[in-house]
Order: sequence, then C-alpha cells, then structure tokens
Amino acid sequence: MENRYDPEADTTRIVNEHGVEINPSTLGFVGGEINDYINRKEEELLGEKRKKPLDEFTIRRNGIEDYVLIEGGLKTKTFLEAYHDKNALFFLESFTVSSSNNLRYNEFDACLTVEEAEKILYSLQRFVNKNKNQ
Repeated sequence: MENRYDPEADTTRIVNEHGVEINPSTLGFVGGEINDYINRKEEELLGEKRKKPLDEFTIRRNGIEDYVLIEGGLKTKTFLEAYHDKNALFFLESFTVSSSNNLRYNEFDACLTVEEAEKILYSLQRFVNKNKNQ
C-alpha cells in the first residue's frame, strides 16, 4: 500500500501495489488499525488514559459543579459527562472504552464559555420541550 499525494488538489489517494485505489471497507479497516496503534503508543509514552467516569474525589478536588454522567453500551462502555468548573467553563465529554482491547476512543469533547453555552441554551431547551413527551 502506498499513498499518492496530488499537491495541486491537496489530496491523497491510498493505492495498492498495483496502483489501484483501495476500497472503502479496506481503508476503514486500515484506518481503525492505525487509530488503535496511535492509542497504544500514546499510552506507552504518556501513560494510560482515563477510562472511567470522574470520581467523587476528582470532582471535589477540581471544583467541578453539577456533574452529570450518562452511561451506555453493552460490548463497550460509553460515557457522556457534562459539568462546569470554577473557571466558568462548561464541558461535554464523550468517550468509549473497548472491552476487547481496553483502549479509550474519544467520541467528542466540547468546552464552552458562558457566552457560547448561552447561545445554544435556547435551542437545547426547545429540543427538550418539543421531544420530551414523544
């Protein structure tokens, strides 16, 4: 497998040994393996990533307020955490931990200022009001 970079279009094509672009399912598999490899190397270099929800001690130590945890998943453990801190920042953090390889996969992270949170508050409240009884 090799890549062919086109500087004019600023794109890369991933091709096999015959110069044929690899199919999407193979590319997805290779991409997933590369992601796992990066996760393992990061843990080797920087230490194991947090794979559990914040504990009560960490919440108190960091001045976290209004902590909300939503857990899900059967084969994997999925966590969604929402909270704000003493620096007037609101956090949404979602990650999954695989039971097969014990690696953490970040789904998304959002860090909002008061002004940013205020801008989405109306939309969020309308969403809840519209859909909570359906």
